[in-house]
Amino acid sequence: MRKTKNKRVVLLVGGAGRMGRLFARFFRRKGFAVRVADPAGARRGFAAGTFDDAATADIVLIATSLGQAAETLAAVLDRRPKGLVFDIASVKAPLLPLFTRARKEGVAIASAHPMFGPDARFPGRDFLVCDAGDASAARRVARLFAGEGLKIRTMPAAEHDRWVGRTMGLAHLVALVSAFALAELGVARDDVDGRATTSFRHLLALVGPILDQDPTLTRAIQAANPEALFVFERLADQVDALRSLLFGGDASRLDTRLSAVRAALR
Repeated sequence: MRKTKNKRVVLLVGGAGRMGRLFARFFRRKGFAVRVADPAGARRGFAAGTFDDAATADIVLIATSLGQAAETLAAVLDRRPKGLVFDIASVKAPLLPLFTRARKEGVAIASAHPMFGPDARFPGRDFLVCDAGDASAARRVARLFAGEGLKIRTMPAAEHDRWVGRTMGLAHLVALVSAFALAELGVARDDVDGRATTSFRHLLALVGPILDQDPTLTRAIQAANPEALFVFERLADQVDALRSLLFGGDASRLDTRLSAVRAALR
């Protein structure tokens, strides 16, 4: 791959997807020469690339679907990349052995998780950088996105799935269970004007994006995360506990529990 004169090159693997397109625009705005390696081809205005370009690119960003992330990272590592390599997968467990391989092979490896969807603007959004055992590479990823109004935090990649399972995964789970319950109860989300409380509209705001999300992604976020079953079990336990508190006769028990929860969530 010939480098554009005076420009660093970023190779976006999976760059024709929605998140890939978001980051293609971002890197072009930042002055990078953007190459897109994707079976669907590059979007108009962006140059097409190949896996072999990973060997010489300054940055390789893996923005494939969750199910293809590990295979794609392995293929990138096979090219012995000289630049910074990172992914934006929402589950890291399948990638952890490849992070170890990358470090052994001297690849500058890191990981990230944009905590927002492809239609969001950066300012005010959360952006998680995951240290894959190369602190310098993690700092380089953070610097790439500094100054964009993002709230950037760093954590070890090995801790990512536990955190995400208990936050994003739980939110998706609550949304899915609520959506299923609404359907069983005969409540249509598009027929509520004039008779919806503020709290119910908040629930619909949570449910809507998950219902409209690609079912393949919805399933992968739960099924691929090793923390998911634990979260499922805890949620089921708390539904049973709440039933007992509400209908068990002693109102003071609910007051005590809510006080403890408020203190825990501060």
